[in-house]
Amino acid sequence: MTTQKAGRPAGKTGQAKVLDEKELKNVLKIVKDGNHSKRNTAIVILSNYLGLRSKELAALKISDVLEHDSIKKVLRLIASYTKGAKHRDVSLENDKVVKALQEYIAARRTEDGLTFNIDAPLFRSQKGTAFSANAMVRVLGDIYKSAGFNDASSHTGRRSLITKLAYAGIDLNSVRQIAGHSSISTTQRYVDDNPQKMADILKSI
Repeated sequence: MTTQKAGRPAGKTGQAKVLDEKELKNVLKIVKDGNHSKRNTAIVILSNYLGLRSKELAALKISDVLEHDSIKKVLRLIASYTKGAKHRDVSLENDKVVKALQEYIAARRTEDGLTFNIDAPLFRSQKGTAFSANAMVRVLGDIYKSAGFNDASSHTGRRSLITKLAYAGIDLNSVRQIAGHSSISTTQRYVDDNPQKMADILKSI
């Protein structure tokens, strides 16, 4: 009996789908019209624009991103949040990230009222409890399926970000640090092989 790797779509042996900007916009449009729209929008944004893993998304508390009623400039992922138990700092200054977090936290304040607590989980389930890493894997998988991407998974956001940065000419060591990888070889495995992109590069030289 084989064990399915967490984050990989059932029946798939290859890597998770990489989304281009048009496809990501379609996912966000579907999310906006669905249940838990503010929460799920923030999850998709943090996955695709920060490259956060499911474990990291599930572990976040409101206080990790909010300070004095403002979104922090830097998210510190403490060792217990990350794969490999190594902390890393992630910038929160992307406009899309800031907007998604502001709108979601505003919705949480309205929903929670006087019980709003910055030490509570940033993302919580329908039962009001923190997500497990595996539950967050399922949330992301269900979001992508609802948008028609059955070959996408919880790794899609990370792969999409890493691929976008690599093709934008960002040096792989910087991409490695953003992704929280221990080696460049791991980062290289995340970059999607895109024949059209290769053709465009060759045309431009």
